[in-house]
Amino acid sequence: MLLETAFVVSLAGASLAAPDQVTIVADRDGTLIEPFKPNPEASLGASPNIFVGRISAAGGATLRRSLLHFSLDSIPARSVVTEVSVVLHADGGQGAMQPISLHRALSDWGEGSSGADGGFGGSGAPPEPNDVTWSLRFWPGSPWTTPGGDFVETASATLSTPMFGECVLSSEALAADVQAWIDDPASNFGWVGTGNEAVAQTTRRFVSHEGLVAENHPRLVVTFTPPPPCAPADFNCDGVIDGDDLGTLLGQWGDCPGCDADFNDDGTVDGDDLGTLLGAWS
Repeated sequence: MLLETAFVVSLAGASLAAPDQVTIVADRDGTLIEPFKPNPEASLGASPNIFVGRISAAGGATLRRSLLHFSLDSIPARSVVTEVSVVLHADGGQGAMQPISLHRALSDWGEGSSGADGGFGGSGAPPEPNDVTWSLRFWPGSPWTTPGGDFVETASATLSTPMFGECVLSSEALAADVQAWIDDPASNFGWVGTGNEAVAQTTRRFVSHEGLVAENHPRLVVTFTPPPPCAPADFNCDGVIDGDDLGTLLGQWGDCPGCDADFNDDGTVDGDDLGTLLGAWS
């Protein structure tokens, strides 16, 4: 009974840890290049730059949209996100100040090896396998539902950016995007970046994760509160002690030194340990 009481107290005393922060460099990025004859499809999978906005009339006044993806594996499951910033480095473009907006992507996309030499500026290069293009999520197959990318119409963040220098986008909506991806990792397709698409000659160029200067690579800064430690009998760490955990205990029944279900460390998972689990049942 003393063991059961101590176990219940440990559950009641669990609390959230202090906030933590991680900086994550983009693991994928790219540019969607609206087709313009005679180049129906182009890409910049390995380019040192990504682009947004509308180019000049000489190039057909076609659109550029960027793609950004960050792996969230370094953030523990069940963490609570409190603040998010996306840090980009502008290194060229047209117009003194131009906007960039980040929209949550709704489909997965690839990054190939096209444009490693710069890809002829924002004009792009012939796509390579798995490159993303205006029409295709993964070259040479897997089309977007909508050419130009599948993304939420409402921007998660918008910022007016200079031609050169660091640009930091931060908002509650960006934090909500990251929280959703932590809760459902399979839905993390990153963001689609858009620029000034209403007027020609409004492009903005940013350093990609292949850029020569590492400190200028796209970065995601996430402040979060890690989850509290799992209770000893919450084997699947879902916040409740129920039939799933009982099944785990029964699977370890008998001589089992060092097993998670051996709460009293006597080398055997037996009735005493079962009583402890049932005493904490939720």
